[in-house]
Amino acid sequence: MASGVAGQTEDAPMRTGVARPDTAAILRGLKDFQRDTVEYVFSRLYGPAATPRVLVADEVGLGKTLVARGVIAKAIDHLWDKKDRIDVVYICSNADIARQNVNRLNVTEAQEFVRTERITLLPTRIQDLQRNPLNFISLTPGTSFDLKSSLGHVQERVLLYRLLQKPWEFSGVAPRKVFQGNCTPENFISLLDRSDGSGGPVIDAGLAEQFLKSLDHHMAAERAKDHLTLRERFNELCDLFRHVKDEAPAGAREKRARWIGEVRTLLAASCLRALKPDLIVLDEFQRFRDLLTDNSELGQLASDLFEYDDVRVLLLSATPYKMYTLAAEAHDDNHYADFLRTLTFLEPSEARGFEGVLDDFRRELFRIGRGSLDRLLALKHDLERRLRKTIVRTERLAVTHNRDGMLKEMPRTGLTLTARDVATYPQLRRVADALDAGEVLEFWKSAPFLLNFMENYEVKRAFRDALEVTAREETLAGILSETPDLLLSWKDVSAYQAVDPGHAGLRKLAAETVGAGAWELLWVPPSLPYYQPAGAFAGERAGRFTKRLVFSAWHVVPKTITCLLSYEAEREMMRSFETDPKNTPDERKRRRPLLRFARSDERLTGLPVLGMVYPSLTLAAVGDPLALALSAEPFEHPLTLEAVRKRVAEHLRPLVSALATSSDTGAEDEAWYWAAPILLDLVRHEDSTRAWFRDNELADSWAGEQNDGATDGDVEESLWHAHVAHARELVAGKVVLGPQPSDLVDVLAELALAGPAVSALRALARVSGELPDPSRPLLRHEAGWVGHALLRLFNLPEVTAMIRGRNGAEPYWRRAIEYSLDGCIQAVLDEYAHVQRDLQGKTGGSSARISEEVAAGMHAALSLRTSALGVDDVRASKRGTVRVENRTMRGRFAVRFGEERSEDSERGANRAEQVRASFNSPFWPFVLATTSVGQEGLDFHPYCHAVVHWNLPANPVDLEQREGRVHRYKGHAVRKNLAAKFGLAALTTSDDPWDALFAAGVAERKPETSDLVPYWVYPLEGGASVERHLITFPLSRDAERMEALRRTLAVYRMVFGQSRQEDLVSYLLTQLPPDEIAEVATKFRIDLSPTVINRKRDC
Repeated sequence: MASGVAGQTEDAPMRTGVARPDTAAILRGLKDFQRDTVEYVFSRLYGPAATPRVLVADEVGLGKTLVARGVIAKAIDHLWDKKDRIDVVYICSNADIARQNVNRLNVTEAQEFVRTERITLLPTRIQDLQRNPLNFISLTPGTSFDLKSSLGHVQERVLLYRLLQKPWEFSGVAPRKVFQGNCTPENFISLLDRSDGSGGPVIDAGLAEQFLKSLDHHMAAERAKDHLTLRERFNELCDLFRHVKDEAPAGAREKRARWIGEVRTLLAASCLRALKPDLIVLDEFQRFRDLLTDNSELGQLASDLFEYDDVRVLLLSATPYKMYTLAAEAHDDNHYADFLRTLTFLEPSEARGFEGVLDDFRRELFRIGRGSLDRLLALKHDLERRLRKTIVRTERLAVTHNRDGMLKEMPRTGLTLTARDVATYPQLRRVADALDAGEVLEFWKSAPFLLNFMENYEVKRAFRDALEVTAREETLAGILSETPDLLLSWKDVSAYQAVDPGHAGLRKLAAETVGAGAWELLWVPPSLPYYQPAGAFAGERAGRFTKRLVFSAWHVVPKTITCLLSYEAEREMMRSFETDPKNTPDERKRRRPLLRFARSDERLTGLPVLGMVYPSLTLAAVGDPLALALSAEPFEHPLTLEAVRKRVAEHLRPLVSALATSSDTGAEDEAWYWAAPILLDLVRHEDSTRAWFRDNELADSWAGEQNDGATDGDVEESLWHAHVAHARELVAGKVVLGPQPSDLVDVLAELALAGPAVSALRALARVSGELPDPSRPLLRHEAGWVGHALLRLFNLPEVTAMIRGRNGAEPYWRRAIEYSLDGCIQAVLDEYAHVQRDLQGKTGGSSARISEEVAAGMHAALSLRTSALGVDDVRASKRGTVRVENRTMRGRFAVRFGEERSEDSERGANRAEQVRASFNSPFWPFVLATTSVGQEGLDFHPYCHAVVHWNLPANPVDLEQREGRVHRYKGHAVRKNLAAKFGLAALTTSDDPWDALFAAGVAERKPETSDLVPYWVYPLEGGASVERHLITFPLSRDAERMEALRRTLAVYRMVFGQSRQEDLVSYLLTQLPPDEIAEVATKFRIDLSPTVINRKRDC
């Protein structure tokens, strides 16, 4: 049967309730070079002379996950008529990447991926594994295959308790103590109770049965060897723990840990054996190569999984082996050995013959500059032919003539050391000498106020230890009293006083963000505004703004940047409104949100706010700024804000005038501001509006998950329901309205152009293809979610101060809408919806699925809690004492990427994922600071095209990896350039403008150009670029190191597969004239791009 054609042959297995994936449609959703890779990989995995394993090593950011999606679709289609059950197993390097990618990999809307970070928890995550015709399973190897922590996770022990309780017939306190491990009795009992109720996870019966059979088999083997069985040892443990009141003796704890470790291993083994994988996708392969050579029992089980009958393995990694090794690194894992190991895993027979070819290639490289290069070229082609059997790689840099791929190194201006900066080094040196802490130059170069911000560093531990010894404390007190610039003044912080960054790099970063006016922006200005932005969003500087991704080798740097940049932004915002603001916890609590659903004197006071979050169909239709821009004459472009406001008011005036009033006398009735949108909908969309308000669950559906308290700007649940009930009374005709306010039409015009829910409704309808009729009830609910989430942003104390500082007149809700209007919120949300759709991997989904996923993504990004980071307030007195007091500083404008707590104690992986989602939105944070560790495979590009290298990596490949985080599909720089080139002139309808802009970029390019242009690369003279910012001090060794990195980048691809790469690169750079390096490097680099099979531009 042809690929992608649904249906069954006469003898085909039946797949009840699961539709055959539409492979052709899925492939159409890929770009041409991705389809080339899919077709080539599929031919290698399933075609003539097939190989069971193929590695896709595309350069970072080119969509390897989407290639995997295409391969999955073709593999399922290929196996559909041949097998009763198809298992696709996705093994990912970490949970963050798994969460990011599983949606993109899912090729059928009916069957979700079962995602479990621990293979042992699979029985609670999947149902009817054996009978499901199609299973998608996602595993995380760090936890799935690592059983070194014998007690494991408490959820595993709860599951083991439930699996063994009935067959082993136990109950009571002693067995519970065995399984509870380090968990408190109360928590473990609570978990057991939940696991046994109707609301707990259901344990898959087939997997449970298989585990018990495996356990019986294991115990039979133990009896045959005359060993105590697992059950007998369990009974002994119960006897040991029966009389334990507090902490068990060490010997008992060790026995318990060993026993639980053995049972966990058996459970993991039985779960792995239950999987019958047809296709395994190993994502970020380099992160778990050790698993493939592990000789432990679990390592063997993983190997068995990869070698299952007829299984195919697709490996994904931009760096499957160390791409380049410095001489100093050669004693450790080096490129040559790593490369050969990878080849051995992919195809052992091929790997054996490679060493000779690589040696010949190396010898010829050393002949460059000394004769003919014909043999070198022939060897290069031979290497490529051999490698392409199991490896394919596409690189974006090949599509621009100078191979820079839009990358631009920014001038190192503004990085100046002050006398105060310089003076702090000998001061820090004095402290280090007093602590016997060794050299601190690299610390000093990396961050200021080290004693305040450092956490788990030796020098900080030594400092704390020294304070426990009176004589040493006196010495430190004397030094610190004389060197106040080393310490952050909490007195200044508490009074929102200016704090000098104390560091040249931080001062430069602050100047380019907060100092450039970014503190006045709540979102990145749109790449394609529909009218002239106003206020803080006006001008070229705002239009050029992009977020910053900061990489440092030191963990103290992200924390320092987060605290000090966020503080400076917050300080500017608070002082723009208050003359003497205080920065204390009590003062922050005192600043209550203004956009609240409250009651005063038995009167609901939040009804105007309800109007902000009401997704009015009439206002959405009348006030679409994109439609207005398209209807304007060319000479009118760009429309001014005043012109747009005036046109919408003209449309609304007759509609509003037709609304009946209950009374024409008395004072103007401000209830019209919130009631008019609903009344207009009752006139123009009566059936759908009445049906929407009849929904018994409307209050909850409208607000989504926003009704979760009243802190940090949340809506207040109890009174929100009362406000919704009052709106229902209006629909029922029970609300009496007085005379209309004289400015009602003008206010409604602003609400139609920039109201939170109205703008969200248009954006969601546009991206899901539901314009011009966005009346679907769930779509309106989703717009409400986004509208409520925007309230949270406007309710932050510093945001409220900033907006009131621009215009302090009441009411605040009017000021928030005016601010949104200045900032072109509609264009912002339209662009964000388009980006979010692609990030969610929903380009081919149903309208309902697209809008839901996009709205949920927006909601998550806008709901990021302000982080609270611990800071030590260090104060030294001349009396010889040093006091250290724990404080917290907030992170919102800038945030570090990693585990931290928010102001409401949110923690862990979910926090990290939400931080990334927020950075990938147009909203705060504007600066994300992180180390390089664990970032492979994560996207940071949607609103960031500037990478700041706080510390230079030693390896050129690490430099590319960092910058590859923002040089990705439809990145911010690409969108800016497309908008600058084509603008509104490229649009003919008010559908998704970004689809039209990218289509214009495709139409303009040369026919032979791949889809890398314009989706990844779209350079424009004077336009945006991927910016490389270097924090290197004048006259430091860093300048020389960067020059060496830059030169190495040009040629390192030539030494692919070679030992002692650094020596070879050094030789090549001495032999090649500078003006020939680029040409020779291009000619002799190893090109593993896939052979084109059935290239069809439109599929």
